[in-house]
Amino acid sequence: MKNLIKISAVLVLAVLFTISSCKKEEQGCTDSSAMNYQDSATDNDGTCEFAYDIALGLWDISSVCEDLTISIPLVGDYDIPLNDMFPDTIVITGEGENVVAMDINGSIILADVENDGQVTIQDDQAISFDTGVIGEVDVVITGAGTIESASNGDLTLNLAFDILGASQSSSCEITFSK
Repeated sequence: MKNLIKISAVLVLAVLFTISSCKKEEQGCTDSSAMNYQDSATDNDGTCEFAYDIALGLWDISSVCEDLTISIPLVGDYDIPLNDMFPDTIVITGEGENVVAMDINGSIILADVENDGQVTIQDDQAISFDTGVIGEVDVVITGAGTIESASNGDLTLNLAFDILGASQSSSCEITFSK
């Protein structure tokens, strides 16, 4: 009888040890290049979101820009609303190698998209903008932002102009949403 109790106790302990040592699989995104990578996940559940893929497509944009004031000697000052520079919607296409292209009124602006959702406008990017007062001017754009989720993101743009021989600058906060 004592042997039966000992054997039963050993079997119970063995079963409990086996059950407690089994690691439970945690569902989640296991791809470290995804925005929503989960270090603790052991089983990929197919929910990985990649910043480059999220960036592609049609986006609604809203811009809040500082107005630009152009001073023309002997004529006066003219305020140019820079919000008019940006359309209400924009299509972002993929160029490969984590580079996207944005068509802003016929000018292509390239940006790098990092795996964590950081977006950086590439160097030497410019668009043409019709001021209405002195005609077309080239606007050099620099800046960065973040893809927050599959439905929103933001950019802070710095704009540099050379108008009537004088350098001027302004900035814009751009919000993207789907």
